[in-house]
Parts: sequence; structure tokens; C-alpha cells
Amino acid sequence: MSIKKRDEWGILEATYMLSNREITREDWLEECFPPWGTYINQQMEEAVVPKGKAYLWWFGGPSWGMKTPSEIFLIDNYAGPSMVTRYENSGDCQSTGADRLHWIRLNPQVIDIWKFKRMDYLFITHHHADHCDIYTVKALLATTQAKFIGPKMTVGVLKGWGVPEDRIIEVKPGDKLIFKSMEVVVEENFDMNAVKTTVGLPKGMGSAFTMADAAVSFIFNTDAGNFAFLGDGTYDNGFFGVGQRNKVDVTILNMGHNPAGSNDKLTPFDAYRIGKALNTKVLIPDHYENWGCTYMEPDQLETTVRQNDPTMKTVILKPGALFVYPDDQDIGRYKYPDWQERFDWRKARYTLEKQQKP
Repeated sequence: MSIKKRDEWGILEATYMLSNREITREDWLEECFPPWGTYINQQMEEAVVPKGKAYLWWFGGPSWGMKTPSEIFLIDNYAGPSMVTRYENSGDCQSTGADRLHWIRLNPQVIDIWKFKRMDYLFITHHHADHCDIYTVKALLATTQAKFIGPKMTVGVLKGWGVPEDRIIEVKPGDKLIFKSMEVVVEENFDMNAVKTTVGLPKGMGSAFTMADAAVSFIFNTDAGNFAFLGDGTYDNGFFGVGQRNKVDVTILNMGHNPAGSNDKLTPFDAYRIGKALNTKVLIPDHYENWGCTYMEPDQLETTVRQNDPTMKTVILKPGALFVYPDDQDIGRYKYPDWQERFDWRKARYTLEKQQKP
């Protein structure tokens, strides 16, 4: 039987070390996955966001959580495993001519998607499985009142999964959504691989799709600042128009290694170019660290930005990071907490001699 004694992060050490018990594979899965337990879930739900601030959590890959003073929501959350894509229904395979591609997941699962007590919305930029994720959708359907927001092809996938009409909001570039503490502008995105990907689309939906059907960008205009999420958009001059139509403070976009013959991820220079096109203050890359085949060290973006526009700030996060805007815009690189504030030298047993003193 699985042990239940966890703190907000993981198994309590005393329970873990002292329990002589039978362990099954089901026990192992229940106790060890996700590796971070519900630490981030609780952090998100318990955070009280003051006016003039926005809290963002990066879960790794393309996956984000965000909380404003009134809303809590996810963007492109992927709770799935490694994947294989095949030529007949994958834009990535068709763009490279590969019969199949293996996507080995590197980043940890840092949230338990089944254990949110509240989630208001899931924003989905496009219908690729690592952005429009069946595990996330099914969990939020079962445990929350969340609504699901995305473009036409994404909506087709959601309906195929049985998401009720009244929980779906279909959007296209030019739309504006008004919420309690923010306005969301739906903008153009430029993701050719999404247009070519037909896996998961229901029969009868057709086969000729426009870019607006396939992918969108979301710009969250909050009283803390304006945040652009660009999904898997690749460089296009159209992003200059997005920048002319909107004020953007923080741009979050994909980046990664493209082997010769592939154009799946933004290069560091094209990520910088999009940042310039949007006239962004802060540039945050994602997706660079979660697939083995596109892994890239993020210092390449830092160097590119520093060489071309030292006034633009880059922020490099780590999976599970909490980014508070505008407070953290100058952090450069996120560091995990080391809990030094919990240390107490008066209780420390720091030498063997001290322990043995009468």
C-alpha cells in the first residue's frame, strides 16, 4: 500500500527511511511522480498577488503558469512523456523528410496536474501534443472549472477529446478577451509546422488550413506589464506588425538547436530579432532544454543579445522557477533556493566534539 505522508514537496524522510514495507510498481509511481509533488501547485494556489505584480512559473519546456490579482491560468502546459512523431501526420517530420523523430523528454514534471483545486483557464497556442496536452486537459476537466482557449485546429482536437462546448473559447488573431484583471490580445503567430500537422484532428474538419487556424500568440495585458507568449512561432517579418500593434514588456518564446535540415526552433539570433520586432524589455527563452534532439545552452542567447542590444534584458529560468514581474526583471539567471533562511546556528550540531560534550 502506498504511503501518504508527504510534506508540500515530497515524501517525509523519516517515513521514507524507516518504513519496512512491500513496494509495488504502482506504489513507486504514486510516491515518486511527479518528482516535485504538489509544491508548485500549492505555491500557485496560495500566492496572493498584489496589484501591480504578476507571478509566472516556468515548468520547463513550453509550459507556464501565471497568476494575476484575480486569475490563475496555464499556458501550453505539457504533462506528457517522451514522444515519437511520424511523417504522415507531423509537420516536423514533413519539414525535414524524416520518417519518424524521437523526442526524448529531459525536463522534470514539476506540477501534479491532477491536484489543482482551482484553475481558471488553459491557453493553448497550437495543437501540437506538447502544447495541447491530453493529460492536462483531462485532469483540468475532471478537477476544475477551467475553460480552454485556442485557435480553430486546437478547438477541433479539444472537441475530439470530449471537452464540452461551453468550456471552449475559440480565438483568432485580432480577438480581445476581457478578464477581471487583464485583457488578452490574440495575435498572429508564424508556425509552419503547426499548419502541416494533422494528427488528432477530427474527420470532416478539412485539410486546408490557414496560419490563423493553426497557431496564435497571446499577449496578456496586466497592470504589472504586458506579456507575450509566442508558442512555437518561427521568425517572420509579421512579428514586426505584432510589435507595432502592441506594447510588450516581456516576450516568452521558443529557442533551440536546429540540426542541419531542420527549422523547428528559433535560433538565438532569430529569438533576439523577434524581441527587437516586439520592442520588448525582457526576453525569456523556453523549450531549449526539454527535448534531447533540440537541446541548447541558453548562454548563446545571452551573448547574442549583449552583442546586439545591451539595453534588452535576458532572463534565464530553471524548471519550477517563480518569476515575479517587475521585481525580477534584472535577475539575469534564476537560482534555486538554498533555504539558508531556515538555518539556525544555535541548534546546529556542527562538530562531533560539540555533540559529545556533556
